[in-house]
Amino acid sequence: MPEFDGSRRASTSSPEQKRFSLPVLMAVILALQLATPADAATSSPDVGPGGSVAPQLILIHGGSFLYEDPSFEVLTRRRALRAGFTPHYLRYPLGDMPAAYRAARAEAVRLRARYGSAVYAYGSSAGGTLAALLAGDGLVSAAVAKAPVSDLLDWEWPLGAYGPDYFERIGLSAPAARRRLSPLRRRAREPLLILQGRRDRVVPVAMNREYAVKFKRVYLWVVQGGHHTERIRPELLSRAFEWLARVATAHQY
Repeated sequence: MPEFDGSRRASTSSPEQKRFSLPVLMAVILALQLATPADAATSSPDVGPGGSVAPQLILIHGGSFLYEDPSFEVLTRRRALRAGFTPHYLRYPLGDMPAAYRAARAEAVRLRARYGSAVYAYGSSAGGTLAALLAGDGLVSAAVAKAPVSDLLDWEWPLGAYGPDYFERIGLSAPAARRRLSPLRRRAREPLLILQGRRDRVVPVAMNREYAVKFKRVYLWVVQGGHHTERIRPELLSRAFEWLARVATAHQY
């Protein structure tokens, strides 16, 4: 199983052309230079260092595919920006896991149509499952997933937490549907870093250990704490985003 060492990877419309006399053209250029700050390109959310396209980050909240997470954006936005990403928060249908993944796929396709391969993902818990699926299907260039449910077939915790009809409530009543949307049981095309607390009682660490053993592009980083360890130690998120930023930088060369 690959071990995480903290360092491993990672259309513009044309305006209508008009004719100007040279003095008028020079006046327009000068006016634009005076009106535009010198660092406008690097401060734009779509432009990275050296004029390159800034990496775009799809952020996907958790909540067992049933609930919103109002603390998610507060916890992640500043850290994503600090790591150099332009954040895009995904709003996906609740109570319908297949539709949630369709929404994630559509957002990834939309961003890649505009930014090319400079699209990445981070998801927490249920959102981590969606991020892992995006990386597995090659719809993002890399992803980080905090405690994703990598095998929906063997995930028992929600049956006790929400009742025996849990999978019916999220649109996955058929075992074949749960198998089809389990990252562990699909392909793994792009790098994925899994961050998980070793005392996680919601998603077994053993599940994601098996995932990392199976695929060489899946990295497991086990840390202190439980399922919500990144809320208690938010510096873990910063380190995870830094890893993703290094992958993004490597992809530029």
